[in-house]
Amino acid sequence: MFLALTMWRPAGAVAFVTVALGMAAVEYFSKVTEKGYRPAVAVGVAACVAAPLSTYWVGETALPLLISFAFIAGALGFIGADSIESGPMPNMAITMLGVVWIGVLGAFATLIIRWSTFGTGTPWGTDTLVLIAIGVVANDVGAYFVGTAFGRTPIRKWISPNKSVEGLLGGTVLTLLVMLIIGMQNWSDTWSSTSHLLMLGIVISAMAPLGDLTESMFKRNLDVKDFGTIIKGHGGVLDRFDGFLFTLPAVYYLMLVVEPWTAL
Repeated sequence: MFLALTMWRPAGAVAFVTVALGMAAVEYFSKVTEKGYRPAVAVGVAACVAAPLSTYWVGETALPLLISFAFIAGALGFIGADSIESGPMPNMAITMLGVVWIGVLGAFATLIIRWSTFGTGTPWGTDTLVLIAIGVVANDVGAYFVGTAFGRTPIRKWISPNKSVEGLLGGTVLTLLVMLIIGMQNWSDTWSSTSHLLMLGIVISAMAPLGDLTESMFKRNLDVKDFGTIIKGHGGVLDRFDGFLFTLPAVYYLMLVVEPWTAL
Protein backbone atom coordinates (compact mmCIF):
# COMPACT_ATOMS: atom_id res chain seq x y z
CA MET A 1 0.00 0.00 0.00
CA PHE A 2 2.82 2.37 0.91
CA LEU A 3 4.64 1.76 -2.38
CA ALA A 4 1.46 2.06 -4.44
CA LEU A 5 0.45 5.35 -2.83
CA THR A 6 3.99 6.73 -3.09
CA MET A 7 4.24 5.83 -6.79
CA TRP A 8 0.81 7.38 -7.42
CA ARG A 9 1.73 10.86 -6.19
CA PRO A 10 3.34 12.56 -3.15
CA ALA A 11 -0.10 13.26 -1.65
CA GLY A 12 -0.66 9.50 -1.49
CA ALA A 13 2.45 9.08 0.65
CA VAL A 14 1.28 11.95 2.87
CA ALA A 15 -2.07 10.21 3.34
CA PHE A 16 -0.34 6.96 4.30
CA VAL A 17 1.92 8.71 6.83
CA THR A 18 -0.97 10.65 8.35
CA VAL A 19 -3.15 7.55 8.80
CA ALA A 20 -0.22 5.57 10.24
CA LEU A 21 0.62 8.29 12.76
CA GLY A 22 -3.03 8.67 13.72
CA MET A 23 -3.34 4.92 14.35
CA ALA A 24 -0.07 4.88 16.30
CA ALA A 25 -1.32 7.79 18.44
CA VAL A 26 -4.59 6.00 19.20
CA GLU A 27 -2.62 2.89 20.25
CA TYR A 28 -0.31 4.93 22.47
CA PHE A 29 -3.00 6.94 24.23
CA SER A 30 -5.22 3.88 24.63
CA LYS A 31 -2.42 1.91 26.26
CA VAL A 32 -1.29 4.62 28.68
CA THR A 33 -4.93 5.21 29.64
CA GLU A 34 -5.32 1.48 30.24
CA LYS A 35 -2.31 1.66 32.57
CA GLY A 36 -3.85 4.34 34.77
CA TYR A 37 -2.75 7.62 33.19
CA ARG A 38 -5.35 10.19 32.17
CA PRO A 39 -3.84 12.08 29.24
CA ALA A 40 -5.62 14.62 27.07
CA VAL A 41 -6.43 11.99 24.47
CA ALA A 42 -8.33 14.15 21.99
CA VAL A 43 -5.59 16.81 22.06
CA GLY A 44 -2.84 14.24 21.68
CA VAL A 45 -4.39 12.35 18.78
CA ALA A 46 -5.40 15.57 17.01
CA ALA A 47 -1.85 16.94 17.32
CA CYS A 48 -0.32 13.71 15.97
CA VAL A 49 -2.61 13.85 12.94
CA ALA A 50 -2.14 17.58 12.41
CA ALA A 51 1.66 17.35 12.61
CA PRO A 52 2.32 15.67 9.23
CA LEU A 53 -0.39 17.68 7.48
CA SER A 54 0.78 21.05 8.80
CA THR A 55 4.47 20.39 8.09
CA TYR A 56 3.63 19.26 4.57
CA TRP A 57 1.72 22.50 4.10
CA VAL A 58 4.10 25.08 5.60
CA GLY A 59 7.33 23.24 6.43
CA GLU A 60 9.42 23.08 9.61
CA THR A 61 7.94 26.28 11.05
CA ALA A 62 4.74 24.36 11.78
CA LEU A 63 6.41 22.20 14.45
CA PRO A 64 6.99 24.78 17.23
CA LEU A 65 3.49 26.13 16.68
CA LEU A 66 2.00 22.64 16.85
CA ILE A 67 3.84 21.81 20.08
CA SER A 68 2.80 25.12 21.61
CA PHE A 69 -0.86 24.79 20.65
CA ALA A 70 -1.00 21.17 21.84
CA PHE A 71 0.49 22.17 25.20
CA ILE A 72 -1.92 25.09 25.61
CA ALA A 73 -4.93 22.96 24.63
CA GLY A 74 -3.89 20.23 27.05
CA ALA A 75 -3.36 22.76 29.83
CA LEU A 76 -6.81 24.25 29.26
CA GLY A 77 -8.35 20.81 29.54
CA PHE A 78 -6.71 20.12 32.90
CA ILE A 79 -7.52 23.62 34.17
CA GLY A 80 -11.15 22.73 33.55
CA ALA A 81 -10.86 19.55 35.64
CA ASP A 82 -12.65 19.26 38.99
CA SER A 83 -9.60 18.88 41.23
CA ILE A 84 -5.90 18.15 41.53
CA GLU A 85 -6.85 14.48 41.40
CA SER A 86 -6.80 14.82 37.61
CA GLY A 87 -2.99 14.67 37.93
CA PRO A 88 -2.27 17.61 35.61
CA MET A 89 1.52 17.43 35.74
CA PRO A 90 2.17 13.71 35.01
CA ASN A 91 -0.75 13.54 32.60
CA MET A 92 0.35 16.64 30.70
CA ALA A 93 3.81 15.06 30.51
CA ILE A 94 2.44 11.78 29.16
CA THR A 95 0.33 13.71 26.64
CA MET A 96 3.25 15.74 25.31
CA LEU A 97 5.44 12.64 25.19
CA GLY A 98 3.01 11.16 22.68
CA VAL A 99 2.79 14.39 20.69
CA VAL A 100 6.56 14.75 20.34
CA TRP A 101 7.45 11.08 19.97
CA ILE A 102 4.77 10.17 17.43
CA GLY A 103 3.53 13.45 15.94
CA VAL A 104 6.65 15.61 15.73
CA LEU A 105 9.18 12.91 14.87
CA GLY A 106 6.76 11.25 12.44
CA ALA A 107 6.06 14.57 10.72
CA PHE A 108 9.58 14.57 9.31
CA ALA A 109 8.26 12.02 6.80
CA THR A 110 6.11 14.69 5.19
CA LEU A 111 8.96 17.21 5.40
CA ILE A 112 10.92 14.74 3.28
CA ILE A 113 7.98 14.26 0.90
CA ARG A 114 7.79 18.06 0.43
CA TRP A 115 10.92 17.82 -1.70
CA SER A 116 8.82 16.03 -4.32
CA THR A 117 5.98 18.55 -4.23
CA PHE A 118 7.35 22.01 -3.53
CA GLY A 119 10.81 21.58 -5.02
CA THR A 120 11.43 21.14 -8.73
CA GLY A 121 8.83 18.47 -9.35
CA THR A 122 11.44 15.74 -9.00
CA PRO A 123 10.87 12.56 -6.94
CA TRP A 124 13.58 13.46 -4.39
CA GLY A 125 11.33 13.19 -1.36
CA THR A 126 9.40 10.05 -2.27
CA ASP A 127 12.62 8.33 -3.43
CA THR A 128 14.20 9.08 -0.08
CA LEU A 129 11.20 7.81 1.87
CA VAL A 130 11.27 4.51 -0.05
CA LEU A 131 15.01 4.16 0.65
CA ILE A 132 14.36 4.79 4.35
CA ALA A 133 11.74 2.03 4.33
CA ILE A 134 14.12 -0.38 2.59
CA GLY A 135 16.94 0.51 4.98
CA VAL A 136 14.89 0.16 8.17
CA VAL A 137 13.46 -3.19 7.02
CA ALA A 138 16.94 -4.43 6.13
CA ASN A 139 18.19 -3.31 9.53
CA ASP A 140 15.36 -5.18 11.29
CA VAL A 141 15.89 -8.34 9.24
CA GLY A 142 19.66 -8.37 9.69
CA ALA A 143 19.37 -7.73 13.42
CA TYR A 144 16.75 -10.45 13.84
CA PHE A 145 18.56 -13.25 12.01
CA VAL A 146 22.06 -12.48 13.25
CA GLY A 147 20.79 -11.84 16.77
CA THR A 148 18.82 -15.08 16.78
CA ALA A 149 21.79 -17.10 15.52
CA PHE A 150 24.72 -15.46 17.29
CA GLY A 151 23.33 -13.02 19.87
CA ARG A 152 25.10 -13.33 23.21
CA THR A 153 25.63 -9.77 24.46
CA PRO A 154 22.49 -7.76 25.33
CA ILE A 155 22.64 -4.07 24.42
CA ARG A 156 20.60 -3.13 27.51
CA LYS A 157 19.38 -6.23 29.30
CA TRP A 158 16.89 -4.37 31.51
CA ILE A 159 15.17 -2.96 28.43
CA SER A 160 15.15 -5.98 26.13
CA PRO A 161 17.33 -9.05 26.77
CA ASN A 162 16.74 -10.26 23.19
CA LYS A 163 18.32 -7.22 21.52
CA SER A 164 22.02 -8.00 21.25
CA VAL A 165 25.19 -6.26 20.14
CA GLU A 166 25.67 -9.03 17.59
CA GLY A 167 22.20 -8.33 16.19
CA LEU A 168 22.98 -4.62 16.03
CA LEU A 169 26.11 -5.35 14.00
CA GLY A 170 24.20 -7.76 11.76
CA GLY A 171 21.56 -5.13 11.08
CA THR A 172 24.23 -2.55 10.28
CA VAL A 173 26.05 -4.85 7.85
CA LEU A 174 22.87 -5.80 5.97
CA THR A 175 21.72 -2.17 5.79
CA LEU A 176 25.04 -1.02 4.35
CA LEU A 177 25.11 -3.98 1.96
CA VAL A 178 21.63 -3.15 0.65
CA MET A 179 22.58 0.50 0.19
CA LEU A 180 25.77 -0.56 -1.62
CA ILE A 181 23.77 -2.76 -3.99
CA ILE A 182 21.32 0.08 -4.68
CA GLY A 183 24.27 2.33 -5.53
CA MET A 184 26.01 -0.24 -7.72
CA GLN A 185 22.80 -0.98 -9.65
CA ASN A 186 21.87 2.70 -9.97
CA TRP A 187 18.37 2.01 -8.66
CA SER A 188 17.91 5.49 -7.22
CA ASP A 189 17.89 8.65 -9.32
CA THR A 190 18.07 10.81 -6.19
CA TRP A 191 20.72 9.00 -4.15
CA SER A 192 22.98 8.13 -7.09
CA SER A 193 26.27 8.44 -5.22
CA THR A 194 27.42 5.29 -3.41
CA SER A 195 29.11 7.40 -0.73
CA HIS A 196 25.84 9.23 -0.03
CA LEU A 197 23.98 5.92 0.14
CA LEU A 198 26.50 4.59 2.64
CA MET A 199 26.00 7.73 4.72
CA LEU A 200 22.28 7.05 4.57
CA GLY A 201 22.90 3.46 5.66
CA ILE A 202 25.01 4.57 8.62
CA VAL A 203 22.34 7.03 9.78
CA ILE A 204 19.61 4.37 9.51
CA SER A 205 21.78 1.81 11.31
CA ALA A 206 22.31 4.22 14.20
CA MET A 207 18.83 5.67 14.55
CA ALA A 208 16.48 2.77 13.77
CA PRO A 209 17.79 0.57 16.63
CA LEU A 210 17.69 3.60 18.95
CA GLY A 211 14.03 4.14 18.09
CA ASP A 212 13.33 0.44 18.66
CA LEU A 213 15.11 0.48 22.04
CA THR A 214 13.22 3.60 23.10
CA GLU A 215 9.88 2.00 22.39
CA SER A 216 10.98 -1.18 24.21
CA MET A 217 11.98 0.96 27.19
CA PHE A 218 8.56 2.60 27.30
CA LYS A 219 6.84 -0.77 27.01
CA ARG A 220 8.96 -2.16 29.84
CA ASN A 221 8.04 0.87 31.95
CA LEU A 222 4.33 0.29 31.23
CA ASP A 223 4.74 -3.50 31.64
CA VAL A 224 3.15 -4.30 28.27
CA LYS A 225 4.26 -6.54 25.42
CA ASP A 226 2.95 -4.36 22.57
CA PHE A 227 1.15 -1.06 22.11
CA GLY A 228 -1.39 -2.63 19.75
CA THR A 229 -2.63 -5.87 18.23
CA ILE A 230 -3.59 -4.86 14.70
CA ILE A 231 -0.86 -6.99 13.08
CA LYS A 232 -1.01 -10.56 14.38
CA GLY A 233 2.33 -11.62 15.83
CA HIS A 234 3.86 -8.17 15.36
CA GLY A 235 1.83 -5.90 17.64
CA GLY A 236 0.40 -2.60 16.48
CA VAL A 237 1.30 0.16 14.08
CA LEU A 238 3.52 1.87 16.65
CA ASP A 239 5.35 -1.40 17.31
CA ARG A 240 6.13 -1.72 13.59
CA PHE A 241 7.11 1.89 12.91
CA ASP A 242 9.15 2.64 16.04
CA GLY A 243 12.45 2.51 14.16
CA PHE A 244 11.21 5.05 11.61
CA LEU A 245 10.42 7.72 14.21
CA PHE A 246 14.06 8.36 15.10
CA THR A 247 15.32 7.74 11.56
CA LEU A 248 13.11 10.28 9.76
CA PRO A 249 14.46 13.52 11.31
CA ALA A 250 18.05 12.26 11.06
CA VAL A 251 17.68 11.48 7.34
CA TYR A 252 15.88 14.77 6.71
CA TYR A 253 18.83 16.76 8.03
CA LEU A 254 21.27 14.45 6.22
CA MET A 255 19.43 15.41 3.01
CA LEU A 256 19.87 19.09 3.79
CA VAL A 257 23.59 18.63 4.39
CA VAL A 258 24.65 16.34 1.52
CA GLU A 259 21.97 17.27 -1.06
CA PRO A 260 22.30 13.87 -2.77
CA TRP A 261 20.56 15.02 -5.95
CA THR A 262 23.50 17.33 -6.71
CA ALA A 263 25.58 14.26 -7.54
CA LEU A 264 23.42 13.68 -10.63
